Amino acid sequence: MVTTVGRVARRAPGTDTRPGPVVVVLALALLAPVVLVVGVLLAQAVQHAGGYDPVRQTVSTLAGRGADERWVMTTTLFLLGLIYLAVAAGLRSVPRAGRAVLALGAVALVVVAAAPQPARGSSAVHMAAMAVSCAACGLWPLALVADPRSPGPLRRRSLAAVLAVALLVAWLCAQAWTDGTWLGVAERVVMLGETVWPIHVAYLAWRAAVAPSRRPARPERVTVALSCLGLPVFLAGLLAAQAAQPSLDPLSFSLSALASLAATDRWILTTTLIVVGALNVLVALGLRRVPAAGRVLLGSGGAFLVVTALFPQPVHGVDPVHMVVGGLAWFGFGSWPLALVASRTTTPRVRAASAAVVGLVAVLVGWFVWEMVTSGSWYGVSQRAAFVAMCVWPVVMAVHGARRSGATHDSPGADRPVV
Repeated sequence: MVTTVGRVARRAPGTDTRPGPVVVVLALALLAPVVLVVGVLLAQAVQHAGGYDPVRQTVSTLAGRGADERWVMTTTLFLLGLIYLAVAAGLRSVPRAGRAVLALGAVALVVVAAAPQPARGSSAVHMAAMAVSCAACGLWPLALVADPRSPGPLRRRSLAAVLAVALLVAWLCAQAWTDGTWLGVAERVVMLGETVWPIHVAYLAWRAAVAPSRRPARPERVTVALSCLGLPVFLAGLLAAQAAQPSLDPLSFSLSALASLAATDRWILTTTLIVVGALNVLVALGLRRVPAAGRVLLGSGGAFLVVTALFPQPVHGVDPVHMVVGGLAWFGFGSWPLALVASRTTTPRVRAASAAVVGLVAVLVGWFVWEMVTSGSWYGVSQRAAFVAMCVWPVVMAVHGARRSGATHDSPGADRPVV
């Protein structure tokens, strides 16, 4: 697949296979679903209690004139539109027709943000722009299907991607036409589904642009992939768990409340925490260039998170195992970069950055502890902010280790644990 995509990239008109620009496009494509999930999550969090049902209502409601702090969702839609404009401009190996259609979807998304739904009724401009954006972002891979220079596997997978999105859109339309109770969920699934194929195509373009001798070994690539899964899995699970019980205010309720024995559909967040914990254990095993103490701390944090999920809070009171093991998980996630700070083989830049990360996490955890002790109204937000921050540095170090692996591929001393 990689070699055939490489041939397409070299033969396609206007192709740019320089690693620098292509990796920026890949980063932007990966950023899009994160911006979407975080933006929707924040927009839901600032709505007054009972004023919004994420299962039934769409994200357009969050940006509508009747929403609280509608600027949050409006800004999210603007950012998504700008991101996909940049992605469309940067995917030089994609036929121009496909890039033009993707750019059209991005512009339509900006129009969606600029023409919000009124407090009552509906805006024709908003609805038309949303339809255009949905159609364009779902159909642009057809340009790869129709391009005779595209390799067969890529053409077949692109067609499958279009059909998959079409099925999701059909579900969305059915929910809209029948006033279904899952309209909000259907729309979110469609929007997330349409972020997948730009990431895949940008990844293939990056693979074609990187010389084989500089590509990281497969274990490092697997570690990068696993590390990148942690934050999206957590945010998606959190969003689904909160949607299942909208009566809980995410500003003030903790993650434990969403997975407690008293929670509705508590299996959602319980499963999410188990998966995130397991991913961190696997990432710790793969970070060969991180000192052993750091890998043990990170892996222990993941293992303790799994145990925390298996011992939920009771209906009334607290579970001591949950509290103690949860604290150990936070300690492992927050302290493992100290091993990089203390290591003599760590480069000064990585050492300084790791120290800054530990400081930032310490501030966020301190905020969380303060909110917990004082029963503050931002207890839920402070916990979520600290958890999200802890998910970032494993990704950075996995990518950094993969780059070092690629740079030293087949060179003497390539396996030294130097970062």
